[in-house]
Amino acid sequence: MNENVDPDDPRPEGHYYIARDAEWHYVNDDLAETISLGPATDGEPGDDWVLSFTPEAATPDERERVCVRLTPWALHELYIESKNLSPDARQAGHSAECGLCGDQVPLAQAWPDNRKEPCHPECYADAFGAPPWYDGR
Repeated sequence: MNENVDPDDPRPEGHYYIARDAEWHYVNDDLAETISLGPATDGEPGDDWVLSFTPEAATPDERERVCVRLTPWALHELYIESKNLSPDARQAGHSAECGLCGDQVPLAQAWPDNRKEPCHPECYADAFGAPPWYDGR
């Protein structure tokens, strides 16, 4: 996108088909520093997190901060969707090619191999040895 984005219509007609009926927001380069992701409380394990940002508006006075509460699983899904995967892998959404055997591995169950590529826990254990807590399931 570029400078001529209409803040009142950030999803141009014919583009961005996903969730076309949802409310859309646009964060320009100047507002990118408003993006924040952090614990909703004091950071205890299992706490929800908050993703927040300030989208563009017709006038600066109309800008309102948007906050999205994420459960730990939702945060995990956000990480899976945004980590350094190819666009094809991101579009697939929930699996990637195992860096060791080449088969698809569900990202929710994948471990990073020595190149930080997703792999099956069994493949990791075969290649590098199993951690003491791994039970082989």
